[in-house]
Amino acid sequence: MADLRSAAVAARSIASAAIVALLIAFMLYFHIASYAYLAWALAGSAVIYFSTRPGFRNIAVTVALAAVFAFTYTFMKHAPVGGSLPAFLGLGSIACMSFSALWGGGERRKASVDACLMATMFPLFLVISGFSLAVTTAVHPKTYDLFLYAFDVQLGLSPSFLVGRLLARFILIRQICFSGYESLPLAMAIAFVLDRGRSSRIVVAFTVAAAGGFLLYNLCPAAGPVHVFGAQFPYGSPASMMVPYGLIEMGPAPRNAMPSVHIAMALLILWNSRRWAAVWRVLAGALVTVTVLATLGFGEHYLVDLLVAVPFALLAQGVAATGLPWDSRVRVAAVGGGGLVVLAWIWYLRLPVPPLYANGLWAWELLLLTAVLAVCVESRLQRAGRPARAAALITEGELLATQPAGL
Repeated sequence: MADLRSAAVAARSIASAAIVALLIAFMLYFHIASYAYLAWALAGSAVIYFSTRPGFRNIAVTVALAAVFAFTYTFMKHAPVGGSLPAFLGLGSIACMSFSALWGGGERRKASVDACLMATMFPLFLVISGFSLAVTTAVHPKTYDLFLYAFDVQLGLSPSFLVGRLLARFILIRQICFSGYESLPLAMAIAFVLDRGRSSRIVVAFTVAAAGGFLLYNLCPAAGPVHVFGAQFPYGSPASMMVPYGLIEMGPAPRNAMPSVHIAMALLILWNSRRWAAVWRVLAGALVTVTVLATLGFGEHYLVDLLVAVPFALLAQGVAATGLPWDSRVRVAAVGGGGLVVLAWIWYLRLPVPPLYANGLWAWELLLLTAVLAVCVESRLQRAGRPARAAALITEGELLATQPAGL
C-alpha cells in the first residue's frame, strides 16, 4: 500500500512538473509579452480563477508561479515584461488550478477541473483561431476587399478612412480603442464570471460566433483596407471607380473581415449584460463603441462587415437560447433569419456588379434595416426567454419540494 501511495505521489509530481514545462514552452513559443491579444486572454484566465475565491495559500502559490514564469520569460527572451504581468498571473492561475485538480480530492478536484477547463478556453481559442486564419490565408490568395470597399464608398464616404484619420489625430482615443480592441478576450472572461448563473448560454454564444466566423471567412475572404491600400490608409481614400472592381492578390494578412467577429462578440456581451449591475452594462456599451471605432480606424474592417455582424450575433444568441424550444417562433427567427440575412449579404457582396451599385440611399437603407431588424428580434428573444427561465425555476422548486426528506 505504501508503494502504491509513493507511486501515485511520484506520478502527480511528474505531471505537475510537466504542466509547468508545458506552460513555459507555450509562453515562449507565442511570445506573450508582445502578443497583446493572448496576454489579455491569459489575464482573463486569472479573472476566472480568482472568481472561484481561492484560499490565501493558493493565491500565494499562484503569485509565486507567476513570478517564476515572468523571470523565466525575461531570462530566455531578454525582454521586459512589465506590461504583461496579468498574463503571467494567468499562467500561474492555470498552473495552480491544474495542481489542485491533480492533488485535490472529491468535490475539490471536480471544481478545480471545471475552473481550469474554462480558464484555458480563452487562450486556447486564440491559438486555434491563429491556425485557422493561417489556413484561410493559404487557401484564399485572392480576396473580395474591393467589393466591400466599393459598397462602403456607395454610402457617400469611406468610413474606415474617416475613422482612421480621427484616430491618427487624437492619440488618446487611439490608445483607448487599441486597449479595448485587444482586451476583448478579457471582456469575454469577465462576462462569463458575471453571467455565471447562465454561463453555459454565453459560452455557447461565444463558441457559435467563433466557429461560424471562421466558416464564413472562407465564403467571403477579406482582410481590410489597411492591407489593400497600405501607406494610402487613412489619408488617401481612392474613389471606387478608380479601383479595379474584382478579386485582388493579398499577402499574408488574415482573411477575417467578413463578418466582424470582434463586433459580434462585443454585441453578445452587451446583449447578455441586462441582468448585471449598471456599471457593467455601461462598460459593455462602451466596449461596443470602442470596438466599432477600432475595427474601422485601424483599417481591419469595412462598415458593411460590421453591420453584417449584427444578424450574425443574433444567430449565435438564438442558438444559445437553450431555455426556448427549437420550434419557438422567435428562436427560429433569430437562428434562421439571422443566418439567412448573413448569407444573403455575402451573396450580394460577391456579385460582380450588385444591382444597387452606386445607389447610396439604398445602401444606407439596407444596412440600417439589417441592424434594426436584428436588434428587434434579439429584444423579443430576450423577452421570450424570461418566462421560460422563470418556469424552469418553478418546476425545479416544485420537484425539490416533493422529494422525501433526507435525499
